[in-house]
Amino acid sequence: MKILFKSIQHLSYLGCLLVSLSLTFSLSAQNTTEHWRPAVHFSPKKNWTNDPNGLIYFKGYYHVFFQHNPKGNEWGNMSWGHARSKDLLHWEELPIAIPHGEEFIFSGCVVWDKNHVSGLGEPNKDLLVAIYTADYPNKKQEQHLAYSNDEGLTWKKYGHNPILDIQLLNFRDPNIIWHEASKQYVMSVAKPLERSVQFYGSKNLLAWDLLSEFSNQGELEMIWECPSLVELPIEGRENESKWVLFNSSQGVQKGFVGMQYFVGEFNGKTFINENSSDTKLFVDFGKDFYAAIPFYNTQEKEVLWLAWALSWQYAKEQPTFPWKGQMSSVRKLSLVDSQEGLRLKQVFQPDFSQWEPTFQAKDISISKPKILNGMKMLQGKSYVIDVEVEETNADRWGFRWQSVDNPQEYTLVAFDENKKQWFIDRSHSGKVLSPGFFKLDSAPWVEGRPRQMRVWVDHSMIELLAQDGTVAISSLRFPVSSKENLSIFSEKGKLDLKQITIWEVK
Repeated sequence: MKILFKSIQHLSYLGCLLVSLSLTFSLSAQNTTEHWRPAVHFSPKKNWTNDPNGLIYFKGYYHVFFQHNPKGNEWGNMSWGHARSKDLLHWEELPIAIPHGEEFIFSGCVVWDKNHVSGLGEPNKDLLVAIYTADYPNKKQEQHLAYSNDEGLTWKKYGHNPILDIQLLNFRDPNIIWHEASKQYVMSVAKPLERSVQFYGSKNLLAWDLLSEFSNQGELEMIWECPSLVELPIEGRENESKWVLFNSSQGVQKGFVGMQYFVGEFNGKTFINENSSDTKLFVDFGKDFYAAIPFYNTQEKEVLWLAWALSWQYAKEQPTFPWKGQMSSVRKLSLVDSQEGLRLKQVFQPDFSQWEPTFQAKDISISKPKILNGMKMLQGKSYVIDVEVEETNADRWGFRWQSVDNPQEYTLVAFDENKKQWFIDRSHSGKVLSPGFFKLDSAPWVEGRPRQMRVWVDHSMIELLAQDGTVAISSLRFPVSSKENLSIFSEKGKLDLKQITIWEVK
């Protein structure tokens, strides 16, 4: 709307009159980009969004609060937006949850105060507690609290804020778990410039005591923020688990944000990294997966999370209107054994393996590109494709999205057998937002895992989870062409597939 209004004002200034309805429609079409909006990954109806906040499963709904500018399509006026879903595919956007005042409402979490240990709100109603960073620009950041008795629809700010203040300009992004062994809430909160995560403990969500500090390990070139601490099951080891500490920092590529993780032990006070301090473990090898945090109170103690699907390096250039910014898929987390030690596994949620396929074929041999676009389901640009490879002697194989009208516009999601790396190539994918868009997003082969990849396409979003979810690459793209063909290709050799499966996601 903002761009349209500016255009109208400019025409008025020149003495032009908008007397043609078709001209109005033309201007609207020029400024709206619904063809790039993800169909099932959440984005707000309008205006800027970044980090997911306060993720919680409560009374049949997955709630996503998020950093939001209610007044415009650029960063500013930071408040908490709110959306919810019953199935992680259909999202209902709700009114602003926590509006900014003199302070900006930065990232944080929501917990269910099941036993009303805080003493807040009405004792006969369910109580949700939000703890978030209050940012006073160029002064300091504090941790504040708000509470809700109506399932997160409205919030009341605590009258004795702040609940935690260490007099730092940068001190933010609290995330809270209930630690059963020590019978306390544990908060992870970042000191970004110090590359540090502090842990605090509390019995009542109001008074917090410093437990320990974890710092200066892993990736250190960019600030640390948005930490979270979770206990993850180890697949193939019955009743075994490890603690994992996540934070957002520099990603795989220098100068671009991403996420890292540490595997170790947490005893209710201290987190101990089981790898060497210089070991760098990355969550996602693309540029568009940042600030992920887990859902609180999930069913069957599953660990689910989602991220902001964008990069700070070109976020303001995202060419979408009337919204800017969107969320990733929800993913289920676990750990698996590898030759290098325990590594993260991610699985798309809902788990499409439990769905009836829209299309499936087995025992396919490919030596030249096979176009799949005859399938009507692919025209909606919201689908998941899974391929399992029997064997191959090709140099490269994978998927190619090719513009029908422009041979120079295409996107590749593939595996390079010579370099032993997975990659997404969006350097010719349409609108290129910044020089970083030209750089290949690639991830190394994981020894001992199958040649398998699952790709989720949702309009402008492509997410790759390969080798049973041990490899992740998330990348945005903005095709100029409205029509494209999808083909599976095999270069300089033959590709034998066990099967290819497609699920349409409406």
